Order: sequence, then structure tokens, then C-alpha cells
Amino acid sequence: MNNNVALFTYYKKKFLCLYLKAGVPTQLQLYDTEENNIRNVYIGKVKNIVKNIGAAFVEVAPGQNCFLKLEELDKLTVLNRKRTEADIRQGDEILVQIVKGAVKDKAPVCTGRIKLPKDELSRVMQTAPTRTVHSVLYSSAPKYLEFIKRIDLSTIDRIVCVDESVYQDVDSYIAGLADGNNKDKACGLNEEEAKDIRRRISIYKDAEYPVNKLYKTDSIIAELTCHKLWLKSGANIVIDYTEAMTVIDVNSAKSVADKHPDHISRINMEASDEIFRQIRLRNLSGMILIDFINDDPKGNKELTEHIEKLCAADNDSCRYIDTTGLGIVELTRKKTGRPIYELL
Repeated sequence: MNNNVALFTYYKKKFLCLYLKAGVPTQLQLYDTEENNIRNVYIGKVKNIVKNIGAAFVEVAPGQNCFLKLEELDKLTVLNRKRTEADIRQGDEILVQIVKGAVKDKAPVCTGRIKLPKDELSRVMQTAPTRTVHSVLYSSAPKYLEFIKRIDLSTIDRIVCVDESVYQDVDSYIAGLADGNNKDKACGLNEEEAKDIRRRISIYKDAEYPVNKLYKTDSIIAELTCHKLWLKSGANIVIDYTEAMTVIDVNSAKSVADKHPDHISRINMEASDEIFRQIRLRNLSGMILIDFINDDPKGNKELTEHIEKLCAADNDSCRYIDTTGLGIVELTRKKTGRPIYELL
């Protein structure tokens, strides 16, 4: 099995993107599969109108209803009849665009105000009268493709896709990175680089041995959702979530003090590396407080400098704020989606 692998697969009704560097998970992101249809345009059918809440439920696929606010009825495009006034009726076939994914038991939210590039909007409006209810008139790129921006494509040995559909999405996206009109300079590739990377993309086809088993995704997710993690030194870190912040505690635990005077410093350094890996993989954000083991001033200074370097290396704007009088390290990290503990 190649050392540096990017995996695109499904995991418990979610979409999982995983990057293994030298066989070790270094980047991971879970996406709600429902979020993949955001910005999609459908011909939906009005199933129910609830006037007391000023809303209607529109079926965009068999059994899949979306919530539509009955504001600006004059903006709705009704396809199955001519309207003499700005109204809506049960059974109407209308153009809608998804603007928000499903949240828990709440339906996705759609709107009748279609927002697309001018050429795409013209195409949709011309095509709509010839299509049937539940048709998808515009489909945006799957949200999980954003994960490709998070990894260094030049280090990839292999990109593994769970099926043909995912393969086509990933291949098209990477080919697009070599487009002269590509605005994302950070991910831009020249044509030869893109071709080289595309040759490393494959579809996993061993039906008897699932791809999630091969790459041990269950074990990886189990580690990223557990409360306590053990380090090689015998120390451990404990991760707790509150409404306002994430709190992380470092304990010497089973680590046996040796004759070296920097024993505590080495534990704190080891713990800081693992903590930042967990922050990245768990997609933690907001305020993060870390209680390291008490050390001498020299060890504390070295630890602070190391943490600042780890913050600088993080792709998602993690910042070292301060160390309090009680020795608590304060970090803040930009939010880029929901953390794993919420998604699962």
C-alpha cells in the first residue's frame, strides 16, 4: 500500500476524505451528503402549503422535501400553468434552488430566486419548459472536493475513489486546476502536473475487501472520537468539549520520570504535536484551552515557541493567544465546517 494516499469514500451516511502521509492520518474531513446538493436547481413539485408559517414544502426528488418560504411569490417560476397573479398552489411545478442543507430533522431550505452565472441561468431557463418534475437543471461541484485544497498534491502517491461517480468528480476537479482561468492560485497546476496527478487516481474495485477496511477508517474515527488518548511516553491527553470552548488536559499518567532533567519538557513537546494533529483531524475551532504539565521557565519558553510554529503550519488559521497565570495555553482557530463529534 502506497505511503501517501488520499481517500474519497462514504462513511455512515457521510462522505469521508482522508489523507494518509507515510501511512499516518494527517488530514480528515467528513461532509454531510445532503450538503452536496447546495446550489443545485430542480423542478420541484409543491406538496403542501402551510399558510400560518408562510411556507410550503416542495418535493425535489421522490420522498425528498425542501422548505420554501412564501416570500416574493412574484419571483417564482411556475412551469405547469400560466399565472394571472403571484400565487402558489398545491401540485405546482416550480423552479427552486437549494440554499441550505438538512440539519438534524429539519428539511433542506430552497428558494425561488435562482442565483447562477448569467450563462448558466439562461441555459436553465431555456431548458426548464422541456423537462419533467424532479429534474436537476443545474448541479454544483460536490462540497467534498474542497478537501483537495487542503493537501499537497505533489506528495500524493495515490488517490483512491470509492466508485466511478467520485472518480469522475475528483478527476474533473484536478483537471480544472490546470485551467488558465483557475482563480485559486494556491492549488493551480500546469497541464503536465495535472496529467501526472490524474494518472494516480484510481477506483477501488475489490468487492470482497471493502476500501474502508483496507484503510482502517473505523479505527481512525474511533481514535478521533475518544475522550482520552495515550502517547508513546506513557502520558495521555484528555479532550473535553463545552458549548463555549474545547478544553485539553495533558497528564504524565504512566510516563516514568528518568534521569534527564527535561523529562517534563519532552512530554509537553510530544503532547503538543499530538494535540495539533487531533485539532486538525477533529476539525476543532473557536477557543481551545490546553493545560500542559507544569515545567520550568526554560521548558515553558521552548514549548511556547514550538506551539507558535505549529500554529503557523496549520492551514486553518490557528493562533496562539497567550499563556495565563495558571499556565493555561490559549488558542483560537477559524471555523471551517462542523467538528467530527457533531457530525457523528
